Amino acid sequence: MGVRAVPVAWIEQTRPGGVIVAPWGTHFSTHDALARLVAAGDGSASGRFTGPAQFMKARSQRLAWPDHEEYVRTGHSTAVRTGLDVADLFDPGYGGTGMLLGLLVPDAVHNARDGTVWLYGLTDRSWAVAVTEDGTTWAHQSGPRRLWEEAEAAYRWWLARGSPGVDRFGLTVHPDGAHEVWLDTPGHPVSRPVRGSR
Repeated sequence: MGVRAVPVAWIEQTRPGGVIVAPWGTHFSTHDALARLVAAGDGSASGRFTGPAQFMKARSQRLAWPDHEEYVRTGHSTAVRTGLDVADLFDPGYGGTGMLLGLLVPDAVHNARDGTVWLYGLTDRSWAVAVTEDGTTWAHQSGPRRLWEEAEAAYRWWLARGSPGVDRFGLTVHPDGAHEVWLDTPGHPVSRPVRGSR
């Protein structure tokens, strides 16, 4: 079963040096990565992702999908033109950008189909939709968050670091249950791009 949060109880039940292996990811995408965590004596566990994974989520951590009509009922949005193609930004392939973008666009989900992408905020009613036609992408977004701008910033962050695969990222679960994702080494936590201003 895939998890969105590694239970602290798993670490407490693992002796120091023991290994916990679990498919882990964010709500942003159904694409996860296989985390291989080594338990430490201080109640934490840390390790790299070993590759992409896709499993049914643990029942207690499944997400109730946002109601589209509840988000877009006002109809008010602003439009943004971008040079990025939806197909590049939201690679649907196994091990594609879905899991990686989720690290940098927190508390959000997305749905991509037939060249159209919808994004929904999970903590408010922010939403965005983007479509690429004839090489031009137009995005409409509404709400306190600029979700399209967040996704675009996350994608550019990823490109600027050489388009790292999931195996260059890792996860540390602290004794208080906080999760920290890092790139290459635990000393390099993944930083979220600054949210676009309203």
